[in-house]
Amino acid sequence: MGTGHPLVDGIGDGYVVSESVLPVVALTPMRADLVVRAAADGHRVVVLTPDTARLTESFRQVLDGADGRWVVRAEDGTLRDGSTGTALAGVADAFRTPTAADAVDPRFLEVPRPEQVQFVVSASIRHRADVGVRLGRAWETFAALGPGTTPVGWGTHEPVEDAWDKDTLTAAARARMPHEARFSVIGSADAPLAGSVTVRRTDKGVEEVVTGLVGVGAPGTTGVQRAHDAATVLLADLCRSALPLVAMVFARVGSADLTVRPTLEQDPEPVAMLLGAPAVQGLGLDVDEMRERFGAERVGRPRLPSLVLRFRDGPSRPDATGWERLRPVVDHLGRDAVERLTGRDLGAGPTPEDDPRAP
Repeated sequence: MGTGHPLVDGIGDGYVVSESVLPVVALTPMRADLVVRAAADGHRVVVLTPDTARLTESFRQVLDGADGRWVVRAEDGTLRDGSTGTALAGVADAFRTPTAADAVDPRFLEVPRPEQVQFVVSASIRHRADVGVRLGRAWETFAALGPGTTPVGWGTHEPVEDAWDKDTLTAAARARMPHEARFSVIGSADAPLAGSVTVRRTDKGVEEVVTGLVGVGAPGTTGVQRAHDAATVLLADLCRSALPLVAMVFARVGSADLTVRPTLEQDPEPVAMLLGAPAVQGLGLDVDEMRERFGAERVGRPRLPSLVLRFRDGPSRPDATGWERLRPVVDHLGRDAVERLTGRDLGAGPTPEDDPRAP
């Protein structure tokens, strides 16, 4: 890829550099075009910003999906990876395989004061490929974890173009078929929500993949406890009008506006999981055994049971943390199978003393 694109400020071996001095770097039409064109030409994108900048969640997802990098420059001119904190001698080092000897810039570890408890949500929903498909309900379900009832807007870029409406969202996705369609979804300042919905054709019909963040309230507020209480109820609600494969809810603390800062993020802690009917059948799960061993709740249709599991009772740390409750479930189901279903690396997770901040 040459330097003809307006947002390309430099080019290296297999990558292009796009520098921004904006305080918030979003998924604008030009920036989305840069990522798409760079990928088509076999290049990855490095976004170079001051270390005071932030990324929107939607742009972070797109950059990560294209195997791009975020490099930040401090006032003294030193560089570091905005996502890992690794000190860099130059931009090209962002693509070097990390080693145990790599130094982490101490400024990366200066964690800002927690402003918002964020629920990290994801779901994979299966639909029949027919005219009755209606997308977007999963995001409405997740929005109800926070103070809102639905997202506020959606669009192909940021700022989003359209007010939230499931019918227009569905029509836009249908118009792109058989190609994959991806849209940004946002909330409001009073009910923050940020993420995406991706729609694709599969051999089983239409798959709707939802991923993002929902702000549920400042740490210590009643809204946070309400969100924990509602998590399993809302996950069960996903089974009423669709066929979910899997859904996950994690909790962490972060910025009030849900933007991504170039500092160490708290490792999200598991709150709840939904194993939809296809997953229950595909994994050969015994519903009664799952209820007896792990406290799973049977939900969904009588002949097509789904399972909801709760890993966290509330924002204060219980005797068993979310990770301690999730680990035996993952061991029972098989780590490879669960990671394949959820698209997440479900490693050992942090120990309670790793991070004193409790979401």
